[in-house]
Formats: sequence, C-alpha cells, structure tokens
Amino acid sequence: MSRRHAAKQDSLELLLDTICNTFGGVLFIAILVVLLLQQTGATPESAPVAIPVSDLEMQSLTTRMEEVTDELSRMRRNRDSQDAIVQSIAPDAIQQLLAARSDATSRQESVQSDVDQLLASNVALVKQVEGLAIENESVREQLIESRARLRAVQSKIEEERQSRVEVVRLPVVRTVMGRQEIGIVLRYGRLYVWHKYGRGYERLGLNTDDFVVVSKEREGLVTRPNPLAGVSLEESPASHEAIRRVLRRFNPQSCYFAIIARPDSYGVFRHLRDRVIELGFEYRLIPVGADDPVSDRGGTGGRVQ
Repeated sequence: MSRRHAAKQDSLELLLDTICNTFGGVLFIAILVVLLLQQTGATPESAPVAIPVSDLEMQSLTTRMEEVTDELSRMRRNRDSQDAIVQSIAPDAIQQLLAARSDATSRQESVQSDVDQLLASNVALVKQVEGLAIENESVREQLIESRARLRAVQSKIEEERQSRVEVVRLPVVRTVMGRQEIGIVLRYGRLYVWHKYGRGYERLGLNTDDFVVVSKEREGLVTRPNPLAGVSLEESPASHEAIRRVLRRFNPQSCYFAIIARPDSYGVFRHLRDRVIELGFEYRLIPVGADDPVSDRGGTGGRVQ
C-alpha cells in the first residue's frame, strides 16, 4: 500500500514538473510576443518614424524563437509520455481530471499555434514596413531634388525671358517735307544703301556696289542685295563704326532714311536704329515680308519717326 502511494506521489511530481516546464516555455513566448508587439506598435501621429531593426538582430530573434519552439516540442513529448504513465496507474477520478486537462492543453496549443502564426506574419510585416519606409524616404528625397531642379529651371527661364524684354518708347510719327529720302535695305543681317547720290543728294542710279540686277522688265529693273556686300549689323564696335561711316555720307538737315527691313534682319534693326538716332537723323521704317516686292518710285514727303 505504501509502495503504491509512493508511486502516485512520484507521478504527480513528474506531472507538476511537466506543467511547470510547459508554463515556463509559454511564458517566455508570451513575453517575446509582447516585446515584439511593443516594437511594432503605432508610433506618435505627429512624427511617424520607422523602428530601426537590424538584420543581425532580426536573425538572432528568429534563431532564438526556433530554439524555443524546438524546446517546447520536446517538453510536450515528455509531458505526453508522463501523462500516459500516470493514466495507466491513476484512479478513475484522476483519469477524468487528466482527460479534462488534456482537452484544455489541446485548446491552449491550438491557440498558441495561431499566436505563433500571427507572430511570424507580424515579423514579415515589420520587414515589409521597413522596406516601404526606406522606399518612401528615397521617393521623398527624389521629389525634393526634382522640385529644386524645377525651381532652378523656372528661374533660368524667367531670367532668359527678362533678358529678351526690351522697353521701347513708341515713336512720334510726323510728315516731313523738303528733305531727300535715302533708301536703305536690311537683309541677310546687313545694311545696304539702295542708290548712289551726288553732292546735293540727287540720285545717280542703282548702287551696284551693294545690289545686283536680277532681270529687266517693262516696269524697271529687278534688283537684289549682294549677300557679300553691304555692312554687317552686329553688336560690336567695328560694326557700329562701319554703320556710322555709311550714315555720315548724308546730312540730317537735308535727308531722312526710308528703312526697308526683311524678316531675317528684324533682330538686328536696333543696331542701325541706335546709330541713326545717335547721328541726329529721322527715319521711316518699312517692314516687309521675305518675298514681298518693293518698288522705288522716288517718293518724297514720307512720314518719319
């Protein structure tokens, strides 16, 4: 009788040891889950910051979890073996309690399995969140850099636009009488004097130094400026001085200029205009198309500015 009582006490001690070991393993896993949940919890709304978890630390935690899982499996096998021994010698009442405990343990293990799966899923989500945070930071830096480049380009465009803005005063147009009209043609970016003139500024015919005769028609000669002749209109002291030499052949008290400008020379017209005004001349601007014919009928009394 005493021997049977001692065997029961040994079995109960083994059962208690198994329960304590199991409880210790479950408690360790629960603490680990709480720590991971604290690390992956919601961050303050005012400053969302990704939790820095190094790959080495994550690998260490994963390895430790695998070791704990293996140890828990071993302990469960020991427990099952001890339960089988106890059930073989325990009274009916004890066997009913053991059966109830076995059902509760099975449910606990099922819940623990779900917790383990959620924990593994949580670890994967943590890695995914970290990757998205890094990608988001990279995109944010690219956006800042793109905005800076855009502002630089816009600033450069505005500077270029301002550099091309030219403020001019609208000319006052009036009729001039008693002065000789001097025909000047602007083409190919060059200045051409249409006719030759005597001392009294009377016309002596076509200026063949600057023009070539293309054909003869019943209405008169068809002429065209020589691209290799004339005076180049440029933003340079040499060009400005050459323009002055051409204009100084005439007297601003006796002459004014009729300036015929083709589209390819609109941009350089200002070089001639500035020199004309500088020397005290008045002028009449006649902008024409690239192929529009211009007839010389020796008109006078034009409107000048």
